[in-house]
Amino acid sequence: MKFHNVHGSGVSLLENKTVATRADNSFCNGIVFSDLPVKVNQKVCLELTTVQTWSGALRVGLTSLDPGKVSVADLPRYALPNLAKKEGYWIQPINESFVDTGSRVTLYLSSQGQLQLFVDGLHKGACLQGLPTDRTLWLCIDLYGNTKSAKLVKPDEAPKEILARGPEAVLAYEEACTSGTQPMCRTRLMLVGQDRVGKTSLKKAMMGQRYNVNEESTEADGIDLSASCSFSTNNHAQWKMAVRGEFEKESEEHIEEKKQLGIMGGAEGLEEEYYQALAENIVKELQQKGKQKQEAPKGKSGSRDGPRMPLPSSRKSDRSVSSHGDKPHYIPPEMISEVPDRVVQLVQDLLEQTPQVNQSKSIQSKLKSASSSSLSKSNQSPVVKEKNRKVVMNIWDFAGQPVFYTTHQVFLTCRAVYIFVFNLTQDLNSVQSTQQENPDGEMTTLDFMDFWMRSIYAHTSQNTSNTIDNTRLSPPIFVVGTHRNSLSTDPTQQEQMVEEKFEEIRNFCVNKPYAQHIVTPFVAVENSIENDDQVSALREHVEEIAGKEPYMGEQMPLHWLRFERELANLVKDDFNHASFDQVKEIANNLGISSDKEVKIMLEFYHDLGVLVYFGGSGTMDNLLRNTVMLNPQWLVEKFTCILVVKQVEDKWDMLKEKWRLFQERGILEDALIDHLWADVIDQKPVLLGLMEKFDLVCQRSLDLSLSQSNGGQKYLSYYVPSHLATCGDNKRLYAAYDTDIVFYINFCGFLPDDLFHRILTRTVRWTLGNSGKEPYSMFRHVARFYLDEEHDFVLQMAPRRCHRIKVVVMRVVNDDDYSSVESDDNDNYRDRTPKPDVCAKLRNFLESSLFELKEMWIKRLYYTVCVACPCGRPCYSHDSPNCQEELCMHFLNLDECLSNRVVCCEHRRVKTNLFRKWFPEPFNMGFSGQILPSIDMLETHGNIEKHNPNLPVWVKSAAKLLNGGEENQDWLALAKVMGYKEAKIEKITDDFNPGLALLADWILTSGNTALSVDMLVGYLEKIHRDDIMEVIQQAKETNQDPPQVFISYQWDCQDEVKALRDRLEKVGLSCWMDIGQMGGGDQLNSKIDEGIRNAKAVLSCVSPKYVVSHHCNRELSLADLLAKPIIPVMFEPVAWPPPGGMSLIFSQLVYIDMKGVGGHGGTGIHGDLNDKYKEITQRVINYANPDLTKYFDTETLLSSKESNAHHESSSLSSMESIDNSLNNNNLEHTTLRHPYPLPVTMVTQREYTTPQQVTVTKCGVCTIL
Repeated sequence: MKFHNVHGSGVSLLENKTVATRADNSFCNGIVFSDLPVKVNQKVCLELTTVQTWSGALRVGLTSLDPGKVSVADLPRYALPNLAKKEGYWIQPINESFVDTGSRVTLYLSSQGQLQLFVDGLHKGACLQGLPTDRTLWLCIDLYGNTKSAKLVKPDEAPKEILARGPEAVLAYEEACTSGTQPMCRTRLMLVGQDRVGKTSLKKAMMGQRYNVNEESTEADGIDLSASCSFSTNNHAQWKMAVRGEFEKESEEHIEEKKQLGIMGGAEGLEEEYYQALAENIVKELQQKGKQKQEAPKGKSGSRDGPRMPLPSSRKSDRSVSSHGDKPHYIPPEMISEVPDRVVQLVQDLLEQTPQVNQSKSIQSKLKSASSSSLSKSNQSPVVKEKNRKVVMNIWDFAGQPVFYTTHQVFLTCRAVYIFVFNLTQDLNSVQSTQQENPDGEMTTLDFMDFWMRSIYAHTSQNTSNTIDNTRLSPPIFVVGTHRNSLSTDPTQQEQMVEEKFEEIRNFCVNKPYAQHIVTPFVAVENSIENDDQVSALREHVEEIAGKEPYMGEQMPLHWLRFERELANLVKDDFNHASFDQVKEIANNLGISSDKEVKIMLEFYHDLGVLVYFGGSGTMDNLLRNTVMLNPQWLVEKFTCILVVKQVEDKWDMLKEKWRLFQERGILEDALIDHLWADVIDQKPVLLGLMEKFDLVCQRSLDLSLSQSNGGQKYLSYYVPSHLATCGDNKRLYAAYDTDIVFYINFCGFLPDDLFHRILTRTVRWTLGNSGKEPYSMFRHVARFYLDEEHDFVLQMAPRRCHRIKVVVMRVVNDDDYSSVESDDNDNYRDRTPKPDVCAKLRNFLESSLFELKEMWIKRLYYTVCVACPCGRPCYSHDSPNCQEELCMHFLNLDECLSNRVVCCEHRRVKTNLFRKWFPEPFNMGFSGQILPSIDMLETHGNIEKHNPNLPVWVKSAAKLLNGGEENQDWLALAKVMGYKEAKIEKITDDFNPGLALLADWILTSGNTALSVDMLVGYLEKIHRDDIMEVIQQAKETNQDPPQVFISYQWDCQDEVKALRDRLEKVGLSCWMDIGQMGGGDQLNSKIDEGIRNAKAVLSCVSPKYVVSHHCNRELSLADLLAKPIIPVMFEPVAWPPPGGMSLIFSQLVYIDMKGVGGHGGTGIHGDLNDKYKEITQRVINYANPDLTKYFDTETLLSSKESNAHHESSSLSSMESIDNSLNNNNLEHTTLRHPYPLPVTMVTQREYTTPQQVTVTKCGVCTIL
């Protein structure tokens, strides 16, 4: 938005019309308008510059008159009262005490017709009401009095957690702010690093506490949250401490300290924070009423029409003081009738302080006025003082033992300042003895640093400061070395050794993704010295960096702040969780009546880590959706009881076997859970549900043998990946064969064990849901799973420094078959090659799971799917031409391989035919209808090209390449591979263009369909003619119209969806359906976008997994945004409308139930499958016209057409012609065995009962063969 060209005579527009400045010699003629209308719920922010020469301040308002139709000569000198009297103008003055140089005035037009006013983020109320939001409104402001200029700037946005939730959440936040706001300055200081490096001692040193030489290691639950503090950003004084947990009874001074800490001081701090904000608002209201009463006569004098009289500073002082009068001992009862006594006390205190403050301001005003010798001096650049902020900070001390790392990831947030602590006396590249308990391998100090910094980087979304010259990213990470004095007693040598350590760390961090998060310079401290200068410098640097974080000073709605206080009180009373209805009741009592606002507020606090709530994230489990975990720390404590539990010697005999099963195989049985959670047994269902939501455990299938041995009683058990044993030899799981398909998921330098364990958990859940089969065997870094009756797959985590997962897909046959078959037996070799659709299904699951993990937990998780490059690049480290060592392998991007027939690696060009066979072709890529026009080969007279000039270009190009081919790669070699007899070959040889004659004869005699071309591609591959195959592939991609129907589905019901797609294709409705070839990432997203935009209708195949899938939610949202007709088809029972984001789209739609079990709005419940197919076709044909020249399902199409009157006549005529054609031809069907493994397109284009057989029409190949 900019300022309009129409403005007052005293206004000049600068900086591309974003700055409006009034002339120095005038206090009026400053009316300006916006060039664009103000939309409902839009914020407009003005940054003001003021002078002390005049009286009065800015006037703001709206107008329904187009400024472009207003004459400059008609604009009055003053907006008040001149413009305000005219129809279509709404103007209101802003209190002069509200604004100063650098103040930001934000105007917000609400849907209720109110113009809300915010000054420097503080809500001042609705300055205008009853505005006609149904009319077009422009902004109108008057640069009056002491307001010199106004600059349009970007409004202060809602917290980024609110912005990430979408426009609906932003709107709810803005509406909540209209009831009053309070700026919040709070953060966390998180100390991370190895065990026994001095984190706890550093914390005490920064807080001014004494050093304890016998300081114990932080264990317990893995995080020590016992310390909080506060500081002022403009006063580097000692931190004010509020140490919790050291004394059972707190003194009054201690409680007062906690009150000063806000949320960091617990319930007392939150309560005091809310009371202070409420008291400030009451005082402002009292001051406003008093000022209105005393200024009422002034409005009648007309003093606005001229400049200020002599002695302006004296007048301003008198007016400023008299506006308050004597000390207001009396407070109207109606203003404090429903507020706590503490608020009344704070109001009295503030009123007693106010006259002194305003008198001080008047004195300053006199000094400024006296020092101004002329009006021109007021044009000097104003000096804006940096705002002083009181920051409250909670200090979190993370335990350094690796067993706690899984639970630590839950608390990593961008709203924190991190300090990585290490021991300066330890070698940065050597493994320390304290890490021997780590079961995942040895790590050096630099490895630990890299792990923690990548963890912080990955789990926190990117955030930058709003200063242009600051390139550091948020959250900031300090690097602190301890035990400085232990390096050397010589100060010079000590400094040199410290610098060498720091230089090595700087070189290590170069080009790392987290490099911009690191704060320099690094700090070397000695915790044992009281008042160490380096500790003091570190403390001041932390204050400076924390005070500049972008979330500092964010406005918190007062209702939300009070709600937060109520939750803190509940936690204080040992209420660790509550139902959604209970939380909703608390919110309603505080004036938050909208269910939508309650959910958005809970989601916001969930993102902040204040509580845990999954009710709005598409969770299907009703228990989790209706549960709010008020105390996340208590939740992690209970998780820790399971994840890091250690066997004790004094245990019950009946649990010995269960302990052994848990420690050796990671299987946790129900009875052992009851033992570990004995104190919270009634909350067990909620805790288990949350552990499954966090992917920390996965429920197994019921153990029937265990049920029988316990009188038929069924016991539940769970896999806990963090307790799995290490596999000594991978050959115990599988033996590698050349037929196995192997691809990798590369995590770009960061693959922690807890991420791999989460993937294992999701994989177990997926395979159990698809087949009901347990994993064959699971170890800490490798597991083998059942995929289907013919396939298994293995997930294997590579060595730590490789940061990738190896995926092996294998076709399962008997070992006898393997040993008895020679490697050159092509048929048996193909029988052992995994099917393309199976590989695509597995890849889709893995990428979908990683995407969901990225959306929910690891915000900056980067990964690519790749394959080992077969280029044979020599390895000089191991003197091998094709080294298979993990650290020596190099890879090709799988998506690039699937998109191109040739790619380049660092060594040479690589053909991708092998990789393209692993995955199916996209279904919508291929020929349709007849390939060639009808040709009588006998009438070509040896020159087919002359008598048939309209042959497709790609056929002619392929023939030209065949004619010029080398021996064993020309048309003759192709004819022999196809099985042509000598007599037929001689006839083709006589043609002027034998290559073209061969291709035309093959296509026409094998059915003249897309299947003929697919079989041709198979033969071309056998003679290694990749160039001709590329010509055919390009022709496929350009030889079709965009699909009419986009099918959105989740892979759990792929077979049923493919059957539906085939049915639609039979009636001439082309469909877009991703079955895996396109892979993931930007390539898939662009194809999906193209498919939805070109589609006439979108079929939404609903199932429980579809509802919670992020991919499917995005597809449906895009279709709804583009106003595409959406037809929901329910494949598995789901509550209607489904919970989560889809409910808004589906609530007004009627679904088709494919399972025969109905619900709200269900249709076709009692019909058979065929009737439901017809109903879907009828719905689709309302938006798309089928191509009747390509498909022959006359029954479905005819019934569908008869139900649509506007298509009826064309339908009947077309169907009659097709029926006559079919009856007259009396086609004969012959079975033809494929000469080569089924090409990809043949697999995906139609479902065949026998994959190696197809049905063709008018077949003459049998006679040729």
